Amino acid sequence: MSAPAIKYGPKTIDDFDALPEDNTRRYELINGEIIVTSRPMPTHQRVMAKLLVALDRSLPPGYEAVTETAIGFDDRKQGCVPDLLVLRPGVTWNRSRFHSDDVALAVEIISGTVRLDRETKRSIYAAAGIPTYWMVLPDPFQIIVNRLVGHWYTVAEDVTGDELIMTEPFEAKIDLSAVRRAANGEA
Repeated sequence: MSAPAIKYGPKTIDDFDALPEDNTRRYELINGEIIVTSRPMPTHQRVMAKLLVALDRSLPPGYEAVTETAIGFDDRKQGCVPDLLVLRPGVTWNRSRFHSDDVALAVEIISGTVRLDRETKRSIYAAAGIPTYWMVLPDPFQIIVNRLVGHWYTVAEDVTGDELIMTEPFEAKIDLSAVRRAANGEA
């Protein structure tokens, strides 16, 4: 389990961008406060890596899956760093962060920051119009698929098996068997 988050604020996305690079901690700007958390545990990282591969193999042309990349929002008080995100076709790559409009899917692997991932980020992503948000629970393995309806997410699917079929915001059939094995500590 990760250490509790440390908060500094109030701040804007400009303050967030000015932070020095630090790979020993994870920094996010949430509601105008810079949140500092410890790096994820090995199981979290393993699940993230396997899910990245599964998404890469399944995405339609033009969509890209990336890990731990910052997203900026119109209100300039948010600078979230999802565990994984899927970018829409045609995004510009040479910048410090993507904009929420570039994101088709945000993914958080739920470990040490449960309330932040389940409530706060869910609310931020919905307000920004990100069409789909997955919450991945490693133990026991589960993916809660949230789809945007109006200005809020509804749970569209609760996946515990080896396959996830997406129809929105893109079509994909995703083999989750390696992700589930990683979550369960299997080879």
